[in-house]
Amino acid sequence: MRFAVSTLAVALALWMVPGEQLLLAQKPASAQPTTILFVGNSFFHGKYQPVLAYNAAHVTDENFGLPAGHPRCETATGESVVWGGIPGIFQQFTEEVGLNYKVHFEEINAKPLQYHYDHALSVIQQPHWNTVVLQEYSTGPVPTRHGGHPASFRTSATRLEQAVHTANREAKVFLFQTWPRADLTYPSGTPYAGLPLDSMAQELHAAYYGLLRENPGFASVAPVGDAWLRAVQSGVAMPNPYAPETGKIDLWGADHYHPSNWGAYLTACVLFGEITGCDPRTLGATEQAATALCIASAEATALQRIAYEQIRMARPTAFSAAAPVR
Repeated sequence: MRFAVSTLAVALALWMVPGEQLLLAQKPASAQPTTILFVGNSFFHGKYQPVLAYNAAHVTDENFGLPAGHPRCETATGESVVWGGIPGIFQQFTEEVGLNYKVHFEEINAKPLQYHYDHALSVIQQPHWNTVVLQEYSTGPVPTRHGGHPASFRTSATRLEQAVHTANREAKVFLFQTWPRADLTYPSGTPYAGLPLDSMAQELHAAYYGLLRENPGFASVAPVGDAWLRAVQSGVAMPNPYAPETGKIDLWGADHYHPSNWGAYLTACVLFGEITGCDPRTLGATEQAATALCIASAEATALQRIAYEQIRMARPTAFSAAAPVR
């Protein structure tokens, strides 16, 4: 397929149509916090600063049993690191719109959901989780011809969903559809070499939404990978970070694999909208996490808008009219 060539400025101009008065659902803060557990790997916590440690003092790392903000590892240069990442951005979003969430995560680098089931079930299967988000290893759900293990993905995700609901029947379990990897698409000899970026994105979509159709125990899919592709196809983000384009966002980090600041922000916007039911556009141009991550206001609102559009495409009734967008 061909990618749109419009610039970020053109895309934004098209979005800002006079008279557009779309509304969002913004929920009041509840007396009891919603406890949420993110289960996954570096696609949640990120690889690069400032995403890696963002808002770490306000999220809890369940794997290590350490207090919030405690150094949990060191880089090759000896730098102390705490993990905040996308869960930290999500926590910031909830605070800004007045939602009462307590964010926890159980993250293990480079591991699939089967590993979490085998080694962290005592964390995941706790009755106090109101919401659990499951993120499979990035290539796990794709067909075996492209290096995936789709049967293991379906089995492991289902076993985890059942474990969560055994402990708490009312818990909501979400699937996190990850993004297509540029490092597996553009270099020669990689699984998707010679194919368009949407090839991996479409296979991930089919796997996650296929499991959702098979298993009504899942609340929904957070369509992060689809939102990344939408950002590319709309001309807001560049399709190929190996051939950068002026005026377009790079969603990938330096390894063309993990998220950049912008990729992490878009991911958090999708998760925020899908899980809380609040339109991500309510975050607005002055959103604080964007400022901390050096994301320009126009870029932040563009990414918020893309998250909104993708969620609405998947679920047309996702947001109800309750308050004006900022």
